[in-house]
Amino acid sequence: MNSVPEFSSAEGPQTETSGLKIDLELLWSQLKGKIWLPFLVAILCGATTLLLTKYFIKDSWKANTIIIRHQKNMSSQADIPYLYLQIDFNTIMQTILVRDHLLRVIERLELSLTPEDLYNSINISRGNRSDIINIAAVWHQPEMAVKMSDTVSAVFLESYSSVQNSAAQKVNTYFLNELSASRQALIAAQQAESDFRQQHQLLSFDEQMASNYQKIQTLEIKYIESQVATDEKRAKLKATISKLTTIPKEIPLETMVAGTAVSRINGLRENLQLLKLKYTSQNPKVMAMEQKISTLQSNSDNTSVTGQASTKIYGQNPLYLELELEKIHYEFDLYVSDQSLAGYRLGINNTKASLQRLSALRQDHQRHQDQINEYRHLVSTLEGRVTDSKLALESNISDFEIIENALPPKYPERSYRKLIAVAAGIFGFTISALVLIARVIFDPRVKTRDDLDGKRLIGVLPDKDTVEECHYYSAFQGLFSNLEQLRSESGNQSKLITLSSTHQHEGKSTIANALTDIYLRQGKRVLYIESVEEGDNVDEAVLNPFIYGKESQWQPLNIADNIDHAYFVYDQDIYLNYLDKASFDVTIKAISQDYDVVIWELFPAQRHLQLYSVINNSPAAILLIAKSLFTRKDKLNRVSNYLSEKNIKPIGIILTQVPKDIYHA
Repeated sequence: MNSVPEFSSAEGPQTETSGLKIDLELLWSQLKGKIWLPFLVAILCGATTLLLTKYFIKDSWKANTIIIRHQKNMSSQADIPYLYLQIDFNTIMQTILVRDHLLRVIERLELSLTPEDLYNSINISRGNRSDIINIAAVWHQPEMAVKMSDTVSAVFLESYSSVQNSAAQKVNTYFLNELSASRQALIAAQQAESDFRQQHQLLSFDEQMASNYQKIQTLEIKYIESQVATDEKRAKLKATISKLTTIPKEIPLETMVAGTAVSRINGLRENLQLLKLKYTSQNPKVMAMEQKISTLQSNSDNTSVTGQASTKIYGQNPLYLELELEKIHYEFDLYVSDQSLAGYRLGINNTKASLQRLSALRQDHQRHQDQINEYRHLVSTLEGRVTDSKLALESNISDFEIIENALPPKYPERSYRKLIAVAAGIFGFTISALVLIARVIFDPRVKTRDDLDGKRLIGVLPDKDTVEECHYYSAFQGLFSNLEQLRSESGNQSKLITLSSTHQHEGKSTIANALTDIYLRQGKRVLYIESVEEGDNVDEAVLNPFIYGKESQWQPLNIADNIDHAYFVYDQDIYLNYLDKASFDVTIKAISQDYDVVIWELFPAQRHLQLYSVINNSPAAILLIAKSLFTRKDKLNRVSNYLSEKNIKPIGIILTQVPKDIYHA
């Protein structure tokens, strides 16, 4: 199949941005008829903005007051750094329009403004490298502008001293508060020291410590003396114990004849009773008597058993008892001495502990004294600082003065209304031009051959009303040639040619009639099938009953030599009755047998996809009509892709009614 003929002598200049191909000549051909729109928008925006600025932007008047700062030629003192404090000039300028000043100005002038509104109406500036401050007020009345400028200056001068002395005032307040707190702390420290002495009953640390040292000395002497005596007693006890080991504890006291033992025991018991009256049971004499009675009793029992006539009586050795008594005496004395030593040691330890306690208390007391001295020094220092800060407050006077009051201005300030209007016009022109260009560039409608599938495109027809007839018919001859080539290449013996589009009024009837005329001039018999709506009141030459098998014959409408006309009606039956491909092929073959060409102007594909695909399974050529600047690319591609998915071919796309400017672009 031959390619579609070119209709322009040369390609126009093109540019490509982010993958988007833009034909500048084509773009201009679409824009030049609408270029007046951005200019109209610009004029409307400028005029509207000018009117709005005249209404909303009032004439404003500017009045200026001049203030000078005098040099004090006084330097701050090293020990009083806040005295004669020089504030930075820029800092001073920032303090002029503080909120408190603005509120005072509003109150004096009885203005119905907020501090923010007044702030925006005042401009503070500094003279060129000088100690001059310009306070300018801008307002809608010149007299009020003068009052505002002078009042702001006056309020600033009134409050500058407080601003200048704010550091000294804060320092003075700080020192006064610290002085009061330090005095209270001094009183509290003195009271704490007094309570400390009373709690621990402290009169004089030196006397109490000397007394304790003397007591320790006395106790240590007594401890040494007692220790010497204890050592002597311990030596005597050791000697007595040594003697006891060499002396027998019992010796024979007497020999007794049998029979006299009982009377002897009774006599000893009487003596024991007498001893118990004089001594305790722990007395050695009582204990010796009890032992003797026990021995006699034991011997008496043994004698009665053995039958001996006499026996020897043993008892404790008196010398042993005497030494044992001495041992007990020494042990008791040694115990008393040990207790005395422990008492002396305890007294020494207690006295030393008392000294340590006094030493610790002395350190605590010294801390109390140091704290009292520290607070006394702090109170003295703060009293001096309070005096210095008070001197700074009383001596640091304002160094600003008004040298020129504001005068009523002669002319209002520049309002820039015209500049704003011009800017609005430029902005409107730019936005509208960009929107117009964007709409053309991103227009989803088909415009030129570049928007279609080149392999399926068989013809591009210009708008017949805007171009010369020779151009139109030349293009149509190319279209017809490509159509015949498409039919020959399809290999299909079908005589059916279908024409369809995505919407109504896209030029199907015009192309169908033109094709019919060409075939008639070639001497071929043509059947033209037109698809109509149910409400068009078509009663004759209707194909629906014959196609759906309700009737076995059909009768076309003969309108001229070699051409018959028939109708396919869009009615409810086409949705209720199913038409399969085999039945339709038989039917269309029967319809086509008396004709050389059957041209069927179909309904849009989306009206009935199943019926559309069945009809298009049989044609020798399927023509899709796309109207320039009307048919959407996506819808046309959707129909084309649908036919491809159903393996329906051959397909030819025709672009119609291309505007003259686009056609020649």
